[in-house]
Amino acid sequence: MEAYILIKTMGGKARKVLNAIRMMDGIESANGTYGSYDLIVKINSEDVAGVVIDKIRTLDGVMDTNTLIIAL
Repeated sequence: MEAYILIKTMGGKARKVLNAIRMMDGIESANGTYGSYDLIVKINSEDVAGVVIDKIRTLDGVMDTNTLIIAL
């Protein structure tokens, strides 16, 4: 399953969170952004929920996530 994950981080933590996410299995791309969210991640995994809940949301500095499953 493919998805985009939008991530808000605490001040000064975006680079640390980004580097940790880039090391995770199933991550196709991870980039910093300007705007309402600090990071955008593209994932390809059979267990998107597990990666988001158990790995990304537990990282120090992650405040909020919004997962967008690719439908078309």
